[in-house]
Amino acid sequence: MITDNKTAFAIEEESEKEEEKKHAVSFILALHNHQPIGNLPEVYATAFDDAYAPFIETLYRYPSIKAVLHYSGILLEWIEKNRPSFLFTLREMVERGQVEIMGGGYYEPILPIIPDSDKRGQIRKLSRYLQEMLGVEARGMWLAERIWEPHLALPLYQAGIRYVVVDDAHFQELGMKSEELTGYYLTEEQGCPLKIFPISEKLRYLIPFEKADKTLEFFSQLAARGDGALAVLADDGEKFGVWPGTKAHVYEQGWLDEFFRLLTENAEWIKTRTFSDYMDKYPPKGRIYLPAASYREMKQWAGGFWRNFLVRYPESNRMHKKMLAVRKRLEQVPRRAARNRARDFLWASQCNCAYWHGVFGGLYLNFLRAAVHENIIKAENIIVREMHPRDNWLEMKVEDRDYDGFQEIVLNNEYFGLLLSPNRGGSLWDLSYRPAAINLLDTLTRRPEPYHDDLLKQDVEIKKEEEGDGAKTIHGRFAVKEDGLKEYLIYDRYPRGSLMDHILPLELELEAFSRGEYSEKGDFLLQPYRAVLEYERGQATAIFSRRGKIEEQGELSLQKKVALKASSNNIQVNYDLQNGGNDVSFRFGVEFNLAFLSGYAPDRYYHIPGRKLEEAHLASKGVEEEVAELFIFDEWRKLILSLRFSPPARIWRFPVETISQSEAGLERVYQQSVILPNWDLVLSPQANSSLSIELSINS
Repeated sequence: MITDNKTAFAIEEESEKEEEKKHAVSFILALHNHQPIGNLPEVYATAFDDAYAPFIETLYRYPSIKAVLHYSGILLEWIEKNRPSFLFTLREMVERGQVEIMGGGYYEPILPIIPDSDKRGQIRKLSRYLQEMLGVEARGMWLAERIWEPHLALPLYQAGIRYVVVDDAHFQELGMKSEELTGYYLTEEQGCPLKIFPISEKLRYLIPFEKADKTLEFFSQLAARGDGALAVLADDGEKFGVWPGTKAHVYEQGWLDEFFRLLTENAEWIKTRTFSDYMDKYPPKGRIYLPAASYREMKQWAGGFWRNFLVRYPESNRMHKKMLAVRKRLEQVPRRAARNRARDFLWASQCNCAYWHGVFGGLYLNFLRAAVHENIIKAENIIVREMHPRDNWLEMKVEDRDYDGFQEIVLNNEYFGLLLSPNRGGSLWDLSYRPAAINLLDTLTRRPEPYHDDLLKQDVEIKKEEEGDGAKTIHGRFAVKEDGLKEYLIYDRYPRGSLMDHILPLELELEAFSRGEYSEKGDFLLQPYRAVLEYERGQATAIFSRRGKIEEQGELSLQKKVALKASSNNIQVNYDLQNGGNDVSFRFGVEFNLAFLSGYAPDRYYHIPGRKLEEAHLASKGVEEEVAELFIFDEWRKLILSLRFSPPARIWRFPVETISQSEAGLERVYQQSVILPNWDLVLSPQANSSLSIELSINS
């Protein structure tokens, strides 16, 4: 009986091999579908209606065609709540063997930059969700932005993952050619194996932008390489309906139906498969150790290595390092339930989209950054409430928060989280208001981007792209969303924070200051200050001082005290400026950059008691003399910020707006409002001047 069973098995295996020989090419079609934390509800709905739903509806009509699908946990939650019937259809397609579901990090993080325990935790969270909702056990996972670093094999294996997909660009780093990559490879870390499939860049540009038969021509070239030659297209699902022109091209003009029809008609030599199917039929091509890499376009945007975004954009680094700082405190929470709630907020804050910038808005979209900060603050709120059961508490710490080699000062109470930098002039870089989970210093600096050169090269103003221009890949595509963008290409001379001290010429005007067309008269702006900390009677005070020079006049000593009390929604800032020699005259200004998400919304505006502003919206520009008190109303987020000045100050205000790239073209985005209280000072030898600013927030 044993011999007979072996013979029967061998015959069946030979029969399968003969059947496989009929298929010259194996094709895996894999789509990654995702929307970031904080994205607008209408964006979710449009993406679902224009891409996610019609793709599945079309695929459903071709049951012989297999596909692999990945949905981030964020998107699946939205679908479950808003389009639950979609999940029933998806489950049916899984059960009939047409669709394989990939796992991944629940909140779509860039895995290398989060702790290993969070890597495993996020992957397991999505795997549990997929098991519950779709009845599947995910064998493989989607790597966010295909960011690969060699150490990932270990935590991925520990989380139950057995394969990943990366770009052929990763293999090219080793000198391999794309045409050689007709299968999958095996890697390992500390003896934990992981299978790696290469994605064809050629297919990424063919599908769905070229005619469907062009892809079959590519397959015919692969057919000459032998039985089972593999072609993998793994890319964003949004290119099937969300990217400009693709809805009409893919569905209304029938590209996807034509593609599936051609695959069906040529099934005798093209076999659509899932990753699991292919692994079960074919062994790996060999062992490989890939370097840290991503897809080609990402390497261009990042300057070769994804983590370079944390250097190129300090705003990204501040978000990331604050997340890590809060993450370090998590294990101090004694109650498991509270710890788990805080951890989930932290995981949500790890969603990758706001940490970098390429073709999509990413870091330049203020509402995506705001969502990251909101989740970090919500996590921190749980932690500090567990550690300080009573309201009357105050924390004062010194740490190198951003890992630049210089110490920062952290002040926390039940209302505020502050981050002050002695090395940068005692400036303020985090103004988190806990009751609303908002960081009002979620600001952005205007800086050159490569696509600005494309805008400047235009001899005439570019018009918006018209519908019907056809579907084109967004890589290398150029369009604008409004006229007149060139005039907004202004670049900042320094990073945008708050409590930044300016020594300015008396004759300087607002317009020149707002465009950076001036010179500082002193050497104080963002220069190193000496710092001393004091704690007395429930008040923490950071005292910053510097003895500097005023151009062609003499020396000036500046002292700045920033005080925060326990249980207070008020921050007190006191300045003392002492002339160290000859007569000096200058304009002293203290710069605030404050982020309110929208500069033009009618529910966000300036108010000065007793005055009617000609323009009050937060993108307005203007000068107001002798202001003792300034209010900023944010009715949408239900808070009021007030600034009080003694003596009354001249107020300059203007918006910071960036020109950034999105899939629809270059666009102007409001980032924050600049408020510069300033005073004209004339100091005789050894004379001094004292000024104070009080900032408070109510909700």
